[in-house]
Amino acid sequence: MQAALEEIPHLFNLMSEESASHKSSPARWSKKEILGHLIDSATYNMKRFIEAQFEPGPYIVQKYDQGQNVALSQYQQQATAELLNLWGALNRQIVGIMERQSPESLALPVQYETSVYTLEWLLADYVDHLEHHLRQIRTEVAAATASIPYHLPLNTAQERLREIAPNEFVTLLRRGTLEVELYIPDGVDKQSPHEKDELYVIISGTGTFVREEERYAFGPHDVLFVPAGQEHRFVDFTPDFKTWVVFYGPKGGE
Repeated sequence: MQAALEEIPHLFNLMSEESASHKSSPARWSKKEILGHLIDSATYNMKRFIEAQFEPGPYIVQKYDQGQNVALSQYQQQATAELLNLWGALNRQIVGIMERQSPESLALPVQYETSVYTLEWLLADYVDHLEHHLRQIRTEVAAATASIPYHLPLNTAQERLREIAPNEFVTLLRRGTLEVELYIPDGVDKQSPHEKDELYVIISGTGTFVREEERYAFGPHDVLFVPAGQEHRFVDFTPDFKTWVVFYGPKGGE
């Protein structure tokens, strides 16, 4: 779940709004509608996860009409960034619910159709369902981005970022362990430590870079390195601040 909370926004950042809305046929969901379906899944299942802990057992899982929910919610007409924010908020809440379970609560009976399972099964089934659609999105994004961009003009990168506003970063290139992003924070740098080693190449602006207990004044064209897992942030930066971000290597660094 924690990995999906990072990966799904990254996958959608690789797409334009047009690509996220594309339907291969009228009967198939677009990638944006798949994301909407995952929002519905989170909404219904969070209610199930909570009710199964206090209603007399076995808790009976009620089905819902997935197609009607997607159609009537009009996910296709909504901005991808808004859907990502909603999906992320719901699933962070679900992660918290999962983390608070005990062996006793995980063993609570849950009835689905004519079979009786446990709350643990219901939680695992939710993750399996999410992973199914995550693989689907991965496959379609990989096909759409098979061509590696050997040239990343700044104006093109900024246009991609504007398409997914209010997001403050956009992933522009992935190959192996390498990821290249454009990052333009809106007044405050809210990032947390990353799992990979990281390079910043400052495009414009000045300010102070804080890494653990160290502070560095930075300006255009400076390069800053952050080992995986270290606390870091930009502070006191000018309004024109923007930077390339390069992640590389295995998780945890070397």
